[in-house]
Amino acid sequence: MTHAPAPVLPHPAAVTPAARRSYADHGFVRLPGLWDRALADGIAREGRERWPHAEIPRHGPRTPVTARRITRRGTPAASGPLLARTHLALTGTARALTGRLLVPTFAAYGYYEDDDEVFLHIDTEQCDLTLLTTAFGDVGPLHVHPGLIGSTMERLGELESDPAWDRAGGIRVGYPDTGVTALNGHVLPHHRPGRPRPGLHAVAALCYRSLF
Repeated sequence: MTHAPAPVLPHPAAVTPAARRSYADHGFVRLPGLWDRALADGIAREGRERWPHAEIPRHGPRTPVTARRITRRGTPAASGPLLARTHLALTGTARALTGRLLVPTFAAYGYYEDDDEVFLHIDTEQCDLTLLTTAFGDVGPLHVHPGLIGSTMERLGELESDPAWDRAGGIRVGYPDTGVTALNGHVLPHHRPGRPRPGLHAVAALCYRSLF
C-alpha cells in the first residue's frame, strides 16, 4: 500500500501567462515545480509497486510500422490511487493552461526495460492534453515535431519505418520530476529515439479531453 501524502498542488493561477502563450504557440510547455519532493517520491514508490500489475494496453496509438521496425512489444502500463488523485488534482491546472473545459480521462505509468524507445505517433482522442512526468529512473527527452502536425498515423508509420528518417530530429523536451511537460498530444506528433537504459524506468502520463 502507498503511504505517500495526498497531492498538494498549486492554484491554477500558478500557470503563468507566458506558459499559456508558449503552449498556444508551440503545442507544448514544461511546468516544473508543481509539487514537492515528497509527492515525487510517492509517485516513484507507487510506480515501482504497480510494475508487477502492468499490462500492454489493448487500446491506444499503434504506429503502423514495417516488420523490420517492430523490435519489441508495446509499453506495459498500470495505474494507482496516488496517480489517480494527482490526475484529478491537476484538472484546474490543465484548464488554466489551455483555456478549455477539460476533464480527466486516464492516467497510467508507462514502463520501459533496458530501452526507452517510443515510435513516432500522436495520442488518442482521449488526450486533448497530455501531461507527462518522470515517475522513476532515467528516461530520455521526448522529440516533438510541429512540422508534422496534420500527418496521419499511416504517414507517421512510413517515416518511422524509413531508415533514412532522422530519428535524432525534432525539438527535445525533457520531463520534470516535480512537475509536468504539457503536450497537445492528439495533435503534435512525438517520439523518443531510444537508447540503452539498463534496468526499469517509468513515465507517468495523465490525459484530459475537452467537453466541447
